[in-house]
Amino acid sequence: MSSKIVLYTTRRTPGGRAVQITSHILGLNVDLKYVDLSKKEQMSEDYLKMNPFHTVPTITDAGVPVYDSHAILVYLVSKYGKDDSLYPKDLVTQARINAWLHFDSSILFPRLRGALEPVFYFGATEIPQARLEAIEKAYELLEGALKSDFLVGDSMTLADISVTTSLASLNGVFPMCEGKFPKLCTFMKRMEQTMPCYKEYNADVLEETKVFLKQKLDENNKKSKQ
Repeated sequence: MSSKIVLYTTRRTPGGRAVQITSHILGLNVDLKYVDLSKKEQMSEDYLKMNPFHTVPTITDAGVPVYDSHAILVYLVSKYGKDDSLYPKDLVTQARINAWLHFDSSILFPRLRGALEPVFYFGATEIPQARLEAIEKAYELLEGALKSDFLVGDSMTLADISVTTSLASLNGVFPMCEGKFPKLCTFMKRMEQTMPCYKEYNADVLEETKVFLKQKLDENNKKSKQ
């Protein structure tokens, strides 16, 4: 029998992967449905009824739609968490986690999208240098902000899950230099060792991103010479 929670996402979407990792930690049985963006399935009438912003991921829980990965993460933990370790009830801690969720939504993911869109949608033969520099500046912000083993407190929270999925994808586009960003690289290694399902949802996708990006750049370069 299918779960009452349905997740609409894509294989590589960072936010969707964050929802999958969180669902796994919570022990939720999620019915996964991939949305083919190349066929504009997110623009279908049924999808727009669930999510008028036509973004992924989106979930339905007993038929009720929730969209934006960060909103979904808080919703799932608040409703299904056996404890509050991923999103503690303390308001100061929540505010700090929320700040990182907003950092992901306003800095990390837009810079990933800004680097990939010219290649995948507009036939660019290389990622614009300004977009790569924007990613490096995001790394610099993180390097300066990292003060302990985890982003908030002394254990894994939604902040680590959300930020790490975007960082894994960014690392496939613009690899982090350990000499330049030692704290950030150490943080990512720690997440790899401690985060459930890291290999499936982050490490494997990082490698897929590298391959997929190279294929698309090669394809665009060939077309530009025709």
